[in-house]
Order: sequence, then C-alpha cells, then structure tokens
Amino acid sequence: MSVELKDFRGKITTLTWCYLEAEHRATGEDQSEIVRDILHLWAERKHNAAIEARKLLEGEGRAGKVGESKNRKQKGCLLSDTI
Repeated sequence: MSVELKDFRGKITTLTWCYLEAEHRATGEDQSEIVRDILHLWAERKHNAAIEARKLLEGEGRAGKVGESKNRKQKGCLLSDTI
C-alpha cells in the first residue's frame, strides 16, 4: 500500500530550480520526487525535534507552557531555521 500524497504547487527561485534541474539530470530522478524527499526529511526532523522539545519541557516542569509569552509575535517555521 502506498502513502497518500497531497498536491502542492509553488514557486521556487532560479537558484533552487537550477540545482533541482541539475540533480534531475545527474540522477534521472523526477524533480517532484527530489522535492518530495527533501520536504519529507525536513518534516521528519521538525517532528522529531518537537518530540524532544516536549520531553525537555516536561523534564523542566513546563509542559503545556510552550506559548506562554502572549505578547510575542508568532513566526512561521522556516526551512532556514533547520537546514
């Protein structure tokens, strides 16, 4: 049984496209497969880090208090934060 895939379309920079195309030409792997693998690895790392952060917070007696600073602006998760 294969994994269910969701459709995603987005714009990328010229630099990103050049490296993606170069990887495709070097390996023969489809660009969408390359991107899917990269994003999946990124998501796994974020997920694993979240699990570890929860354990650390629980160990410090702070479970459930992750967003305790209400005046702080929320930032979205960026690839540059983890890659």
